[in-house]
Order: sequence, then C-alpha cells, then structure tokens
Amino acid sequence: MKFEKRFILQRLFFIGFWLATCTGFVSDLIFGPDTVSPLTTLSQLVVDLIMLFLALCTVRKPVDIILIGSLLIIAAISGFIVNNDSLVVWLNGLRYFFPVLFLPPILRYFWETEYRHDLFVKSLDKQLYIFLWLQVPAVLFQFFQYGADDHVGGTMGNWFSGILSFTVYYTSFYLLNKRIDRNNILQSLYKNWTLILLLFPTFLNETKISFGLIIAYFILLMPIDRKYVIRMTFLAPVIIILVAVGNYFYSSTVDDTQGKLRIDSEFFEEYLDADLDDLEGAIEYAEKNYDRTLDVPRIAKLSIVPMVFEAHPGHELMGFGISLFKHGKIVEATDFFNEYDWLLKGTNPQIMSTLLQLGIIGAIWYIIFFLSLLLIKPSLYPKRNINMQAFFALAFFILLLYADFWSYPNFCYVLFTFLFLSWEKEAEEKQPS
Repeated sequence: MKFEKRFILQRLFFIGFWLATCTGFVSDLIFGPDTVSPLTTLSQLVVDLIMLFLALCTVRKPVDIILIGSLLIIAAISGFIVNNDSLVVWLNGLRYFFPVLFLPPILRYFWETEYRHDLFVKSLDKQLYIFLWLQVPAVLFQFFQYGADDHVGGTMGNWFSGILSFTVYYTSFYLLNKRIDRNNILQSLYKNWTLILLLFPTFLNETKISFGLIIAYFILLMPIDRKYVIRMTFLAPVIIILVAVGNYFYSSTVDDTQGKLRIDSEFFEEYLDADLDDLEGAIEYAEKNYDRTLDVPRIAKLSIVPMVFEAHPGHELMGFGISLFKHGKIVEATDFFNEYDWLLKGTNPQIMSTLLQLGIIGAIWYIIFFLSLLLIKPSLYPKRNINMQAFFALAFFILLLYADFWSYPNFCYVLFTFLFLSWEKEAEEKQPS
C-alpha cells in the first residue's frame, strides 16, 4: 500500500502533538508529579526529532530558510565565539528553539494547497475537541489529588498550569469562532455552551492569567465594526458572570503562598542597589531560613537582568548562549546557569530569556520573526481573521512579561496552528444570474 507524503507528515504532526500534550499526565501517574521521569525525557526527545524531521521535509520557502539560517548564525556566534560553549552543549541548547524554528514552515506546507489544508483542518478540529474534553477528567483528578496549584496542568502534567490555560482558551476560541453567528452572539453562545463549559478547568489551578484570557475570549468573538460597542453592552453581563464564577472557584481553592517563598517589593527596594553577590546571598539566606521553594517574581527578575549585564560586560549584544535552559543528567548546565540558578529557575519572562541567551540581536530576531508570521500571507489564504490574529498578538505581548512558553512544543503546537488558522480564503463573488 502506497502512502502519500501528505498523509505521513500529517500523521507525524499529530503524533507529536499528542506526545507533547499528554505524556506529562501519564508520567505523573507512574513516577510522581515532582519527578523528571525517563518517560518525559524520552517523549521530549521524540517530539523534538519529529519536529526536526518534518521541518527537513517541508522547509522550502525562502522566508523560512532565511529565518532559520539567521538564528543559527546568531546562536553559533553567541555560543562558540562569545561564550565558548562545546558543540554538544550548543546542540542540546538549540532544542529550546525547535518549536519556533520548525513548526511555522511545517504548517506553511499544509497551507500550500487546498487539498492538504482541508484534510489537515478536518482532522485537527476533531482532535482539538477531544483534547478539550480530556482536560476535564485530568484536571479534576489533579485538583482533588494535589490541590489547586502548578500540579494542575491537565494532560500536560505537573508545572504546565499556565500553558494549560492558554491552550484551552485558544482551542475553545478557534472552535467557537468557526461556529458562531456574529449577528446573533448570545444565541450562538447558547447553542455552543459546551465549548464555554470546557473553559472551567482553567479555574482549578493557580493561573491568574485566566481572568485576562476569558475577558479577551468573549470580547474578540464579536466582529470589530461600528456596532462593536452595542454588542459589548449586551455581552458584558455574560462576561461579568463568568469572571465572577471563575474568581469564586479560584479564591476558594488556591493558596498562592503554600510552599513558596515570595520575594516581595520591600525586599528588592532594600537590595536593588546592591551588587549581585549581595542580592544572591540575601535570597539564599531567606530561602534557607524560611525552608521554602524560592519564587522570584517575574518583574523582579526583569529588574535584575541589567545588573547581570553590568556584571558581565561584552554580552549585551549576543547574550550568554543558547544553553541556559536545556540541561539535565546527560548534558551539564553551563557555568552561567550554575552561577545564577537562583535567578533562572522557575518561570522566566520571554524578554528575559531572549536577552540572556541571545542578547539584543536575538531580541531583534524575535521581533522580525513574529512580524513575518503576521505579514506574510499564505498565497491561497490571504484574508485575515482579525479577531483571531488580535488574540494571537495578545498572547505574544502577555508572554513578553509572563513566561517563555515559545520554547515548549505543547504550547507552540496549539498557538502557531491557531495563527495559521486565522488565514482564510477570500469570499467568492456571486455571479449575477
């Protein structure tokens, strides 16, 4: 039996999707939620290899070749010349960028012909709907087993609560966006109530970002035109009720301080003018004496980044290499990570991760990369869905200060696919009879 190339690549794409989004839950059940299991490690490696293989089979567009090639050059200069990384350390660190480098050209391949596109989307819609329903039992189990915290990551498992919230909202938004009648918003919401119900799991973990996402979710479902304010007036009560219900569940289930040492504003006001050694010593002292997990707030981390560059002049343009966040039992951490582990551990804003790894040059590359995704239209699908692209842009801006989720395949599989789904065919003009 002969299989066409499209069929094989599509199957591999979805195998990667399910491995990236479901292995974590299975691993937590077998090995425990706080263990980096061999199953998780193997799954991550397989997903990376799938993305690499699919990219090698699909990268043909000059824009993709230029973007991939330019980032490899920047990463090579930063790693080998500026920071003297070994080849093994550099290659392992490159995996951090696999989702950003490889998923867009893979999706561009499926958007090249109507045949590929239609078969891909038909399968995608079914699998995304299944994905949403799977989160319900997974989240409920985690909530009752561990409580409302980072353990509640749905099928993605421990530490993926933030990514769970983003993927649930964007998946539900896409499916509802396809079914909604924008002239009868409330009636459409009533008919598709299950997609709204499936947002519920995002209020059983500690992700405060869900409150912002749910507001944007409903605001951007409506057509952006002259009647926008009128529609908002009618929809506002629905949004208020849902936010109130979500806030009730959140406030009644989440203990944001349990097991964590929050470094508050007074602490940083005292030490912000100190050097890094004093700051590190104070944080380690506080962690030791409170016997809790260190949790440096994101904004505080951003305030420390200039101090790091000041302590290490010459790294502003190219950063400290691409291997800061990819290491483990096989590949050792870099000297920079060992020195600043207290800063790099935990959730890091995208701005911070980009600047520390690739400096100002890397930050410029990221800006050009995301602009290219919004400016370069698929030839057969040149019409923008403004609502979907606005929702995607919102995620981009939030993550600048929130988290470096663009390095995670389980996040990028959904968000990059969401963006490509925002490109539609031009409406065919009706011929006069």
